[in-house]
Amino acid sequence: MYANVNGVKLFFDVEGLQFVPDGPKMKEKPVCFVLHGGPGGDHTHFMPALSPLAEIMQLVYIDDRSCGRSERVDINTSSIKQNVDDIEALREYLGLDKIFILGQSYGGFKAQKYIIDYPEHLYGAILACTSPNADDIDNARIAEHVKEYGNEEQYRIWTSNAVATGEVTFSEYMEIMGPLYHGKDKFDLKEAIDSNMRGIKTDEVVQHQMLGELASMESFNMIPGLKEVDLPCLIMCGERDFITDYEANKDVHEAIKNSEFHVLKDASHEIFADYPEIVFPIIEEFVNKNFK
Repeated sequence: MYANVNGVKLFFDVEGLQFVPDGPKMKEKPVCFVLHGGPGGDHTHFMPALSPLAEIMQLVYIDDRSCGRSERVDINTSSIKQNVDDIEALREYLGLDKIFILGQSYGGFKAQKYIIDYPEHLYGAILACTSPNADDIDNARIAEHVKEYGNEEQYRIWTSNAVATGEVTFSEYMEIMGPLYHGKDKFDLKEAIDSNMRGIKTDEVVQHQMLGELASMESFNMIPGLKEVDLPCLIMCGERDFITDYEANKDVHEAIKNSEFHVLKDASHEIFADYPEIVFPIIEEFVNKNFK
């Protein structure tokens, strides 16, 4: 489905009902906007991992402008701020009052900005495996984690940027590096490759964001804004996440006064796919507590 918002044709898809039969009445479930990672990714990365959450919330998956199935527009308009303004415009387009918002990784960057700019339209926010500023996703810091959690080959592949140089294909990259994204004994190579094939990745957005906004503390630093937030927030991360590490997620938690923080033992970046039996009950309890 598409919505024309802020001069762009934005793709969104919906999973689950907002109203469900409950005896003699219809019971309302909250709506949750799901914000994909990247930058330059799309919503399909969450599928089918998040589908069980459709039992407790209506999920609205959104592709950023120039990403996934959304319209390609001027690359210079791709930013966290613009993506968040598009999300807010979609909320208005759909006639929704308050929603939950869920963001993982780069999706968590967008969710933090939405919390700062539009808190009045939220019941609460779910932030997973994310970071509040450029310092916490520094390449040298990530490389040190690869050295700590991985092996010599993984460290070489990561630091040589082997996919970009063409030394390895993405499938080869996933075979080598994939286990680092997942918890112990949780990596499934076929599913990782299938997930990549299903998705639509926009390299131009990746390069524009990573070399621009996300590279500078001046343009990417959520902490001052988060310190002004008084909104229920659930923050979750893996203790062995090599990209958005424990310290990064702890920084988010410490900045938001009304937040709860859960660290998953042995987990890495893909907590939804790897540990649904732990993560989803935590989310359900948070949603039930704050859907008022």
